[in-house]
Amino acid sequence: MAELWTNFTRLWKSARARIVFWAALTGLLIGVTGFAEPAEDALRNLRFWAQEKDASGDIVVVTIDNHTLEGLGAIDVNHGNDADVLTSLFKAGASRVFFDRPFAVPGSKEQDSKFVDTLKAHPGQVFLGAIPGGKGEAGNYASRLPLEKYREHAGVVSLLIYHAPFNLNVGMPLASDSPIGKIPSLSAAISGVDGSTNRLYFPDYSIRVRTFPALSYVDVLRGQFKSSVVKGKTVLIIPASAVFNDTQYIPGQRIDAPGGYLHAIGAETLRAGVPRELGWFPPWLMALIIIASGLQRGRVLDVYRFTGLVFILVAVPFLLDMIRMSVEVVPAFASALVAVIRMRNLDRVEVAGETNAGSGLPSVQALRNSEVLSPKILVALKIRNYGAIIGSFAEHVEAEFANEIVRRIRISDEPVAVYHEGGMFVWLSNIRSTFDLFENLEGLHRIVQNGIQVGGLDIDLSFNCGIDSEFDRPMASRIASAMQGAEEAVRNDELVYQNDNRKHEAQWEISLLTSLDRAIDNGEVWVAYQPKLDLKANRITGAEALVRWTHPERGPISPEKFIRIAEEFHRIERITRFVINDAVRTGVELQRMGHDLTISVNISAQLLRNPGLPGMISDILVEHGLPTDRLILEITETDRLDRSSRTFQMLQRLVRSGLRLSIDDFGTGNATIDYLRYLPASEVKIDKVFVSSMETNKEDLLLVQSIIDMAHSLDRTVVAEGVETATALEILKELHCDVIQGYFLSRPVPFRELLEQIAQPKVLKIG
Repeated sequence: MAELWTNFTRLWKSARARIVFWAALTGLLIGVTGFAEPAEDALRNLRFWAQEKDASGDIVVVTIDNHTLEGLGAIDVNHGNDADVLTSLFKAGASRVFFDRPFAVPGSKEQDSKFVDTLKAHPGQVFLGAIPGGKGEAGNYASRLPLEKYREHAGVVSLLIYHAPFNLNVGMPLASDSPIGKIPSLSAAISGVDGSTNRLYFPDYSIRVRTFPALSYVDVLRGQFKSSVVKGKTVLIIPASAVFNDTQYIPGQRIDAPGGYLHAIGAETLRAGVPRELGWFPPWLMALIIIASGLQRGRVLDVYRFTGLVFILVAVPFLLDMIRMSVEVVPAFASALVAVIRMRNLDRVEVAGETNAGSGLPSVQALRNSEVLSPKILVALKIRNYGAIIGSFAEHVEAEFANEIVRRIRISDEPVAVYHEGGMFVWLSNIRSTFDLFENLEGLHRIVQNGIQVGGLDIDLSFNCGIDSEFDRPMASRIASAMQGAEEAVRNDELVYQNDNRKHEAQWEISLLTSLDRAIDNGEVWVAYQPKLDLKANRITGAEALVRWTHPERGPISPEKFIRIAEEFHRIERITRFVINDAVRTGVELQRMGHDLTISVNISAQLLRNPGLPGMISDILVEHGLPTDRLILEITETDRLDRSSRTFQMLQRLVRSGLRLSIDDFGTGNATIDYLRYLPASEVKIDKVFVSSMETNKEDLLLVQSIIDMAHSLDRTVVAEGVETATALEILKELHCDVIQGYFLSRPVPFRELLEQIAQPKVLKIG
């Protein structure tokens, strides 16, 4: 016992454990008190509405409606009418007839005699209703019974119903007490269920009222109905005229209907089995287990856990409804809500405490606590003589010193959050290339070597760095790896040390780069061409040149892979020269054969900063003799547009030389309205992400339409990439797109196959 108390005391000291306790207590109190019953009913009604279905058709409703009263010229039907209706129904083959009316008041002698004779003629086939007496009676007791002379020849059923708070739901008993003992409820009698007077159930109100077969009482009385409608069926006769004041709200269906339909829906429900009420405890307990399954920060009801719990509490009731079970989920929701609100508040308090007291920067512990996987390279920078520097000042200057370090880090890696712990500064770099990051850190080292002025004194310092690029590992593990790398760099007197398992991959990439040079020379690298179809002319008017590499051992190597490596190691110019040369030679060959096509080539953003690019392209065009306007350069620039930048000036030079520009992947990244307004491009290519999904996504369809209209208003030609279906092609035609390309027209193919497609084009029915 003492050990148990000790463990409890230790657990209670945890703020997170206390949050779990109060969250559990909140849900428990709501469940026990029934305080959430209206909310449960509202949720239940939403499920009814979402799962609406038709009645089986086995129960036929006969309504004593306005048409009946007008036809009889009366304010109510009499027992003689009831006798005639029963005779008409049984003659048509009805199996049983239930009245949603009390027969506690006699009619005329002649009418009663006729009614009793009819009941005698159909023993066990007619059931009359019983209701409360209305004299302050409470509970499940139907004291107002049909007259004894009727009961001798007819069954008696309870018409009691129970309205939930705010009339959001209506429950029914399976049976009721009465002066003659237990009597079944109307719905239980129809469905043949023998239940307890203590058992209350909620009908399945997803069964639509309007789908019950219905006849007017006066039409049955006059025999003006098809006998097939009631043959072999159970018939329920209900008051439906407004004069009877028996209109009820049907939960989940948002309509008012005669109260008898509640019994009809109840009977349909019970025919499939008596619904089971599992209550609030199982969902509450499940929520509590999920909440308490992790007590460390970031696990108690984190975003994923909370989203999963909400999904379960929403989806499970739907599934249980299908097997006639229901649960109450509001107490579970309440516990989860209390937990998530208080946990987030606690997290904010803890985050506020995760600040380095000396420097005022976020502490490395704040980064360790993050469980989010980051696709960024992690850098740990170690100041070798940090302690000696701080200790040499009489006043407190650590914050000023640390801020000077951070300011220099952000000169070329902006804006990064820098975390501080002792002599270590840690950050997630925005530089994606390891090669570029190494160059950046070398530049930072040169800047720092010039010294830093703090407190009026010049300080000489030195640093070493460790980096980690294993993006799939937890942050705490990556920090440890980067810090260990920094220590290793100090020991080995290296500026940067990469202490992870990506060294082998980096070696393979360097090897791949060497292989790429040989592959270009020996023909393993080749150019495929994907045709472009002019929708108005309905013919191929251009093609895009796409580089391919078929390795003799590894097979096809993804262009994304080797192009990324070529860009990372600044070798993209060799590939681009090869592709442009092949594309220009192809353009000349097509012209010689009488085909007037343009050839498009992708130009890397890296090359746009190379002043030798225009000369290289010009030399190739002159060498082969292709007119300048036959070559289109597709620009995939991802930097922010700046008209004063070298990139923008390069684009203007290319256009002035007669080349045509195309804005590739329009609609993604930074290739948006600014590019369309300022870049001297004659063509816009809509990214295939939007084209491929516009058939099913209205937002993407509207976006495609907007891009086309906007580009046309600026006198640009529009090309849609990624067209893979006839439907997509037809949509683009209707939107007045100019050109399409994609697998529906053709995959990228060798030059000889391109010639075949031009000579014998695929027949496309357009317009």
